[in-house]
Amino acid sequence: MLVVYPGRVARGRLQILGRVLEDEGVFDAPHSNSTLRNLWLTFKRYETDEIGTARVRYEGPAGSGVLLSDREGYVRLDIETAHLGEDAAPWTPVRFHLETAKGYDFAPVDAEGRARVVSPAARFGVISDIDDTIIHTGAFKMLRHWRIVTANSPEARAAFPGVSEFYRALCDGAAGPETNPVFYVSSSPWNLSDIFERFMAQKNIPAGPMLLRSLSDDALGWLLRRHRSHKDGAIDELMADYPDLKFVLIGDSGQKDATVYASAVERHPGRVLAVHIHDVRPEGDVSTEVERELKRIEAAGVPTTLGRTLEAASAHAEAAGLVAAGTHAAVLAEVAEEVGKPTRFGPFPVIVQP
Repeated sequence: MLVVYPGRVARGRLQILGRVLEDEGVFDAPHSNSTLRNLWLTFKRYETDEIGTARVRYEGPAGSGVLLSDREGYVRLDIETAHLGEDAAPWTPVRFHLETAKGYDFAPVDAEGRARVVSPAARFGVISDIDDTIIHTGAFKMLRHWRIVTANSPEARAAFPGVSEFYRALCDGAAGPETNPVFYVSSSPWNLSDIFERFMAQKNIPAGPMLLRSLSDDALGWLLRRHRSHKDGAIDELMADYPDLKFVLIGDSGQKDATVYASAVERHPGRVLAVHIHDVRPEGDVSTEVERELKRIEAAGVPTTLGRTLEAASAHAEAAGLVAAGTHAAVLAEVAEEVGKPTRFGPFPVIVQP
């Protein structure tokens, strides 16, 4: 099978990552409420069988050509796209076709990819974490994280209240609902990308390129939950790719995001408009590391918010003119509607219990 991840156009180049894998029925598996079924599917996501030296043909607005997959099955498209005009659509399509894979006989395999094109009308970009920022995973506690991630299908997982309304408001602008781009930077592996894409589509959360982690490059770091180096590098890459954009950074208190963002503010002075941290610490947690890092950010002149929901973040964004009037009220309404709704693991938490 051929998996293609959302890419992006930056500095006159189109970049899309794909992967050639044995098809074990995981990525197109239908929604299931069976815990055992979802556990099995999750196991197969991580236990992938990669296909190297496969020939993949691409065709898009920037031309056509052939790519060869590496030993981990990855194919990387990186070509010039100088002819894309300022009136280009938010996403440009690229078609991929798996031509040959040594040792395999298969029917024709095609995949549709797309790359995010940032509008000249964009006022800023958004860099957001995923786990426990938009999707409830319990990533701050390893056992709870695995219980939720492995036992749920994308459709059964819960988005944090207010996320859909707030993120859509941030992306909306003069050129339409996708004027301002959002980029998802997460320490989760590429193996989970389709879960995230399906989840965002189902919850009406804006799509965006994802900068995830390759397990083959740093499996030990992922198992030991080392997040900082990957996120630092991804943020630096986005800052370099979009030198004319400033960014709103959104994360959570469970994976050192405040520390990562404080460092980013210092490395890229004048490029960060605000930092919003979702507080997922257990009730009664007396640690002060997050508050200390937010003070470090504020000392650099960047406003911050910290909260169990996005109420404070939406209030700040509206006051700063980053979102349309009425956004804060809409977020409040979404929070009021969603909090307390039942999930497979009990009512949706606002105060996360230890």
